[in-house]
Amino acid sequence: MGAARAQGAGSSGRALSVADLFAGLTEALSDAVSTQQVADVVLDVSRTFLGASYATVMLLDRDERTISFLRLLPVPEEVARLMAQIPPGAASPTVEALNERRPLFHGSLEEYLSDYPRLRAATEALGVQALANLPLVTGGRVLGLISLAWTEARPFDEEQRRCFTAMAGELAVAFHRAGLFEEKDQVTSLLQRAVLPGALPHYRDVELAARYLPAEAGIDIGGDWYDAFVGPDGSLWLSVGDVGGHGTEAASLMGELRHAVRAAAFARLEPAAVLDVVDRLVEATTAGMVATAVIVRLDDATGTVTLANAGHLPPAYLPSEGRGRFLEDPLGPLLGLGQSGREQSGLTFSAGDALVLYTDGLVENRGEDLTVGMARLLAGLAARPASWGADPLADRALAISLAGTERLDDLCVLVARRR
Repeated sequence: MGAARAQGAGSSGRALSVADLFAGLTEALSDAVSTQQVADVVLDVSRTFLGASYATVMLLDRDERTISFLRLLPVPEEVARLMAQIPPGAASPTVEALNERRPLFHGSLEEYLSDYPRLRAATEALGVQALANLPLVTGGRVLGLISLAWTEARPFDEEQRRCFTAMAGELAVAFHRAGLFEEKDQVTSLLQRAVLPGALPHYRDVELAARYLPAEAGIDIGGDWYDAFVGPDGSLWLSVGDVGGHGTEAASLMGELRHAVRAAAFARLEPAAVLDVVDRLVEATTAGMVATAVIVRLDDATGTVTLANAGHLPPAYLPSEGRGRFLEDPLGPLLGLGQSGREQSGLTFSAGDALVLYTDGLVENRGEDLTVGMARLLAGLAARPASWGADPLADRALAISLAGTERLDDLCVLVARRR
């Protein structure tokens, strides 16, 4: 928003151009995905369009009792000291606007102090002459408040009041949306720290890379996992799986299964036998829940890979020479059905070869058959330069997925490439 707009709606009191305001506001909010970024938009609007001298954003926590201050245009230290001396319980426009869920406008200092005489010292020291306190209300919930102040009196005519009120409504929606994004990021971060490996192991001549992304819609925790660890015999183990459903129950089972795979591997079981053990665990400890998983054991000394699959999507195998393909055999039953006797297969893992393990969120798009997404993934990965390592392959897999339509689920990608 440029200076020309600010001149049309600054301290002179002339009517705001509602069309210009909301056009600029919509454009500025389109890229704001955090509460701080939305607050930055408030700062820009307050300075360049509304001509405000001070702007403060106060956001209520979920309990609607605790206030977090995002002071955008800080007050002088002397004013802050005087504000701290205001007696507790003194009437204030902040409390009144929040409690009554309505904007409060004071076009002159005299008008303001007649309503809030106990705020005289701090307000006069601040040197402001007009104030607006705008509650942020959306969906019947008060999210917080924006407080604006000007060093010259303003008339706040009816058109301007409607404009300020509508602007606060738009900003409330933006703060609500940004809060959901941040809440989702916090949940995802907690999930990753709790049940996903903190770091991938360094293993001889094999490069590893992993990616995890939550679903685009909603904030429920998913059941996708990946893991990589070195077993007791010095071999590298990889696992990727998906627990049916979302929420804390799915996330809890996800963590149990990942650790169960490790425990069974350290008991020196073969990959197929590991899945049989995990199958019995799911059946015995859950009511009707199922999961899928694929396990790979890689012996770098011999260059052999042993693979077992329990109802999971087949890994993509990308040889250094020749066409890539999916490792579709063997495909055993889902985990949780109480069916043992799974089989396993083997192949040679040569220098330059790569394996890509993933969950269905990588290849599943709305309104599209799963096989279409799988074919797109394989074609995109197979077209890679031969020199690409594990990290570029993982990034390419994500790029292929994100180029589709809206993703329906969380996704994991785990790439192993032999140097």
